[in-house]
Parts: sequence; C-alpha cells; structure tokens
Amino acid sequence: MRLSLILLLTAFSLSVTCESALAKTAKHPKHSKGYYDMKEDVVAPDVNDPWEGFNHPIFDFNVGFDRHVFKPVITVYDYVPHPVRHSISNFLSNLTEPLNFVHGVLQLNPKVAFTSLWRFILNTTFGLAGLDDFAKEKANLHGMDQNLGKTLGHWGVPSGPYVVLPIIGPSSVRDTTGKVGDWFADPVGWVDDTWVEVGRSAADGIDARDTQAQVVEHLYYDSLDPYTATRSAYRQHEKFEDSSKE
Repeated sequence: MRLSLILLLTAFSLSVTCESALAKTAKHPKHSKGYYDMKEDVVAPDVNDPWEGFNHPIFDFNVGFDRHVFKPVITVYDYVPHPVRHSISNFLSNLTEPLNFVHGVLQLNPKVAFTSLWRFILNTTFGLAGLDDFAKEKANLHGMDQNLGKTLGHWGVPSGPYVVLPIIGPSSVRDTTGKVGDWFADPVGWVDDTWVEVGRSAADGIDARDTQAQVVEHLYYDSLDPYTATRSAYRQHEKFEDSSKE
C-alpha cells in the first residue's frame, strides 16, 4: 500500500516535469511569437509518433486528470500567500541540485557541476535550507536543471518515438528511461523514509503545476488541437535541450 502511494505521487510530480519543459520552450527566443510553432510540427519529418493511436487516448485521460485533480488542488493552493509559495518552490528546487551535480559530472561539464554543487551548499546554509535562493541573489549562480534524458542526449542517444504516459504525460523513449533512472539515482531520494518521499513528491507536483499554470492552460484548454500542440512544444523543447551546451 505504501509503495503504491509513493508511485502514485511520484507520477503526480513527474507529470508536470514535462509541462515545465514546455514552459521553457516558450521562453526560448525562437518561439518568442508564441508557445509553439505549429508549422514545425506539421512539416518536420522527425515528429516520430508511430504510436499515436495509443498515445491519443492516454493524452485525453491526462487532460481529464489535470482538469479534475490538478486544477482543484491548485485553486486551493493559490490561497497560500505568494512569499510562502515562493519559499516552497526554492526549497524544492534546492533538493534537485545534488542530482544536477551528478549529471554535470556525467556530462563532463564543469560549469554545470560547479554551479549545482555551490548552489546546494550556499542555499542550504545561507539560504535557510533552501527557502531563499541565496546563490542566485548574492552570487549570481543560476539554476541549471539537468536530467538523465538530457545526459543521454549529450552522449548522442536518440530520443526515439514520442510517447504519452498515463498521468506522467508527454515523453520519449529516451526521456522515459531517464525519468526512471533519475528516480533511483537522486541522492535526496536515498532517505529511507516513506512519508518524506510521499510529501516531497506531492509538493513537487503541486508547485510545478502552479508555476506553469498559464502554459498548461494554453496547451490543454485553449489550443484548437491540444494533442498536436503539446507534442509540438515537447519536441521543440527536446531539440533545444539537445542543442544546448548547458
């Protein structure tokens, strides 16, 4: 029972990892005119969605899950004062820095490794356990989010077919493998306390969905073709990540 609860809440948090990626796509200069470029998805030969017949029903389920689970939770969470929500977001972000450091080492990228290590040290100490982003505000050390999917891409592993996972959302074969690997490799996750992991997973999901609410609303509920829009944004972000030096 406890294991099932952990897996459910882990999926809850992972589902917005992809949505966070979509938000970063929108911020890239190439897509400054909108959240995504629909034409790129239509004409690109590497959309690589051979399982669309399977993916589409799962996507519809995920939209329903978002509508009936995420949105009501976020509506309540929005009543929490903004400074408190900001501190929670900083705290959760700080917990990802050890894994970012590991990926910096695996990518042989000293900038990522150094930045992630020092962000964790400074924010954990001077930033009151990460509640304040001291490293960014005082040392100009900005977060450099990493994951195993990006590390595999760094070493030339192709993304593979597009796949939509139940609750977890848009992904690829490579990034799905990466999510599983990151779950086991995350040093913070080695804490042998079931309810600590449950709480962290739930908080990650709520915080990320709240942070990216505008993008999710646009892709899921305002697009003429939400499935194609979400796939396009995810694939464009994936290309950007693969071409990024950081």
